[in-house]
Amino acid sequence: MKRRLLVRSIVVSLVLGAGSVMRVGAQPAGKVPRIGVLRFGVPDDDAQPAFMAALAAIGYHDGKTIQVDWRWATRADVARRHAVELAGLGLDLIVASATPAALALRDAKPAAPIILAGVADAVGTGLVASLARPGGNITGISNNLPAMVPKQIQLLSEIVPGLQRVAFLGSTEDKATPIFVDQATSAAAALGVKLQVVLIGQASEFESAAAAMARERAQAVVVQPLFTLGSSAALGDVLARHKLPSISALRPYALAGGLSSYGANRTDQWRRAVSFIDRVLKGAKPATLPVEEPTTYELVLNLKTAKTIGLLVPPGLLQRADEVIQ
Repeated sequence: MKRRLLVRSIVVSLVLGAGSVMRVGAQPAGKVPRIGVLRFGVPDDDAQPAFMAALAAIGYHDGKTIQVDWRWATRADVARRHAVELAGLGLDLIVASATPAALALRDAKPAAPIILAGVADAVGTGLVASLARPGGNITGISNNLPAMVPKQIQLLSEIVPGLQRVAFLGSTEDKATPIFVDQATSAAAALGVKLQVVLIGQASEFESAAAAMARERAQAVVVQPLFTLGSSAALGDVLARHKLPSISALRPYALAGGLSSYGANRTDQWRRAVSFIDRVLKGAKPATLPVEEPTTYELVLNLKTAKTIGLLVPPGLLQRADEVIQ
């Protein structure tokens, strides 16, 4: 009997010990986790409501079961300043939304884990060692957006009959821009179209960029997603006035007046990013969580903008679209 009791005592001790090991790094009972978000965009874009809705869907309510501190930037130097500030706040976790935000946070070297909520190419930009084994304290969602460029040029060739000249509008504020340019160059060569690369820093340069494209007789434009973060309406209006059909990766661009968008489903992206946040707050280590890429993509067409430009979108493309804006 004594031996049985001794064995049972040892087993119970081992189980309890294992449980304590599993809880290392998890939030103490009753503590409200505090996280930061560095968003490369503007406060009135769609990121904040989408992110907060995804958190609420799994029980995280700002001010009650979680505290969220937001920072926004539209320039790399501002992103770096915010990253240093967030790194010094003693947060439980920091979310990086868009590549410049992620790179700024990586360089700030916070003790808190960093969750990527959509970056251009996590491996190509040096944020993680590999998708399967990210290493360090960074993991999350990598959109692999540059890989979308060939598909976007192909779609433009379907929209614009006899397409021969395509412009790529890229950002000087994003270190991922050379990856986009490489993809655009290869895609244009494969399709036999001439590529014009136009790089600018801010939304205030949209008009001059469009004028440069018009001078080179560009027939369509691929827009780097960074420019659609809070500036979709302004950019869509400028390109439409110059009769330039355009495409980008993010749905809000087409909703706000851009001709079209093709890229990852944003609702799914935020949902999956929040899944990473939940796991890390419960004790998982970022280095052990493989970086994920999108599995759901969507094509959105804006027929109102097509009419303004004077384009007739092929019926076959309309049938393939996930959403058509009349």
